[in-house]
Amino acid sequence: MERLQLLKALEEASCQLAVSVPVLSGARTIVANPEQALRLLQDKQTVYGELMGLSRTDYVEWLSSEGSVYCSATTQKGNRCRNAIVGATFLEPAAWKAVCESGGYCAVHGG
Repeated sequence: MERLQLLKALEEASCQLAVSVPVLSGARTIVANPEQALRLLQDKQTVYGELMGLSRTDYVEWLSSEGSVYCSATTQKGNRCRNAIVGATFLEPAAWKAVCESGGYCAVHGG
């Protein structure tokens, strides 16, 4: 039996494919579908992102920023400000994505 067929058969038999996804506070157990479970072997970050409702790039950024969204201002030297937006730290993925899309400023730049 092909691996995907086997995983689908197990799923139909009420077996769940639980994945331990790294999150800000450690790990979260989320049920993956058979296709995701197989792709986990080749690209964990992409599957983790999907399971958290993010793209691979967004998942990696969310995790590395510890759920913080950074100020949209540019410094006098032309670099992006690295201060967090006021109230935009340790956010869950959906909230982090929404704040990233809307932008905002830190306390120094008017937030």
